[in-house]
Amino acid sequence: MRRHITVGVEALPSNFDMEQPAGFRNDLGADLFQNMYDQLTSPRGTIGEDGVRRVDWHQLRADLAEAWWWSDDRRTWIVRLRDGVRSAAGNLLTAEDVRWGWERAFALRDVGKWVARVSSVPDERAIEVLDRLTIAFHLEAPNPALPAAMAQCTPSVYDTAAVLPHCTVADPWAKGFLAERPAGFGPYTLAGRAEDELVLRAVEGYWRGPAAIPEARLRCFRERGETIDALRRGEVDLVLGLTLDEAVALRSDRSLRIAPADTPPGVALHLDVTEPPFDKVLVRRAVAHAIPYQEVIATAYLGATRRWKSWLQPENPGYAPAEWPFDEDLDRAKRLLDEAGVGPIRTRLVAQAGDGAEVAARVIADGLARIGIEVTIDVGQSRGRPDLVGMAKANLAPLMLRAGAGRGHRVYDPIYAIMHDFGPGRMRLVRYAYDNPALYDALRGIAEAGEGWEEAVRRAQAILNADAAVIPICWSRFYVAHHRDLEGYRWYPRQPSPFL
Repeated sequence: MRRHITVGVEALPSNFDMEQPAGFRNDLGADLFQNMYDQLTSPRGTIGEDGVRRVDWHQLRADLAEAWWWSDDRRTWIVRLRDGVRSAAGNLLTAEDVRWGWERAFALRDVGKWVARVSSVPDERAIEVLDRLTIAFHLEAPNPALPAAMAQCTPSVYDTAAVLPHCTVADPWAKGFLAERPAGFGPYTLAGRAEDELVLRAVEGYWRGPAAIPEARLRCFRERGETIDALRRGEVDLVLGLTLDEAVALRSDRSLRIAPADTPPGVALHLDVTEPPFDKVLVRRAVAHAIPYQEVIATAYLGATRRWKSWLQPENPGYAPAEWPFDEDLDRAKRLLDEAGVGPIRTRLVAQAGDGAEVAARVIADGLARIGIEVTIDVGQSRGRPDLVGMAKANLAPLMLRAGAGRGHRVYDPIYAIMHDFGPGRMRLVRYAYDNPALYDALRGIAEAGEGWEEAVRRAQAILNADAAVIPICWSRFYVAHHRDLEGYRWYPRQPSPFL
């Protein structure tokens, strides 16, 4: 068994606190966080007959939570923690560690509070410590997705015995300390950091047993080509987030193995509903019927992915691909344009940076040309990926193609999936040009649905689908390359840094 592995990267994270934007928005930092912090639950990783790694959110694994149950009215979720779990600092896990993490999330008013609110946890007073190892979450309304939301990296479970001494009047929630020194109950701890290297070391006495690989080193290279070359030479053991082109090129190297995973959200076309003629729903539906979905999959992704038929994640409760109303149908698309009464259309499409985005954009443009929509592709914009969060208007053009970057939504909740990009008021973090009071009413109805929760999700999904303001096309794939003799680790698509 190897004593250590070396992972090649092009940048190292500078912040390990998932309640700070600098931490949560750094993909690698968020991945490493999940090697240093265990949460109450986690999804189960699977490998299909096709060799593709996927996560099963319907069969949760008990992690720091040993057991859980609901009250009769489904408004209280009670969790029993494992006894004897120790942190990297040697401190025992208690229910107060869990409660304090949620109090911190509400106080800092960032990602964790947002997750809590969409999970029907109203404020920090809703979390009650019942005894040393038992904690209760009192909800505004029944929310069956709450146990899965506990698998996310925030609100986090901190070793408060290690953290509280660093809380000061100037920094009451130890943001400075936690940005630099993770304090969780996970299998690894941060053992060293330099300008071009970061070291994780397995925690002695970890509750699941010792990690199979005692040490993981992240080595930083100046550019991607150097990272790939170091992998070929055997200087690094593993590289994350290959593009499809890189994966295809490396398959011929017999010393390497390519591991793919399905990772939603995937490739989607966003339409600016404030820009004529896309302010007409019939035109948007015509576009949805004119997209050559299978050709995009075959050409841009070499057939190595599958259709995506709703803005919900495919593993979300309520995801209903059979109810997606649009498939490729040119005759139907032309009739819809005739009904809309629009003449020849000339428009612009921005393809945001993402694997296969430019090729997919060309295929889509060719498809739309068949119904008289002439599309100019903005290739320059496709070389950058601006952060859309906080923009007054997230649509960068009348048509905007977003290709998945390999990291999906980190919150398993259909309310999150829709609310994040299309919900009302301050709950919308990405402000696409879209406003529909009927959808907002449907989203509010989910929280009040009780046993009909999943059907309420489907109703909201159907409204967004019919408006065709966003047209999902296919899933994304995330690729990892590693040397064939590397064993003794696990890898989930939601935890793309595989060390265990």
